[in-house]
Amino acid sequence: MFVGQYEHAVDEKGRVVLPAPFRAFVAERGYITQLDGCLGLWNAEEFRNVAEKWKAESAASRISMRVFRKLMNSVREVKLDSTGRITLPRELLDELGFQSQVVISGLYDRVEIWPAETYAEDLGSDEAADELAEAVARLGL
Repeated sequence: MFVGQYEHAVDEKGRVVLPAPFRAFVAERGYITQLDGCLGLWNAEEFRNVAEKWKAESAASRISMRVFRKLMNSVREVKLDSTGRITLPRELLDELGFQSQVVISGLYDRVEIWPAETYAEDLGSDEAADELAEAVARLGL
């Protein structure tokens, strides 16, 4: 399970250190793709579940074959190097406007990698604070 939040730098080659608690879960390879404003990273087992859901949605015509194809074609395999870094695909970094700082966030079954400014704007918004307060009340926390 992925939890926690970490700030890291991305070097000029698109490499970022994966936080130690996430390295063992990703093991030797992971799968990364674009989500809503961030990159999603899964280990092989969890990504297989995600891909099977996408395939089932396509088979049931809830998403088109074109969308299924786009989803699968946007996925890249990443591997940890000897220093615990992964290389983020340049085309995804450029498309999402990544600069030098990122936030790496655990989100239960995946890791999200956000441009630091986008993450701060999203979670620091009044709307996010209101949603959190409402969720905490609803969940009885």
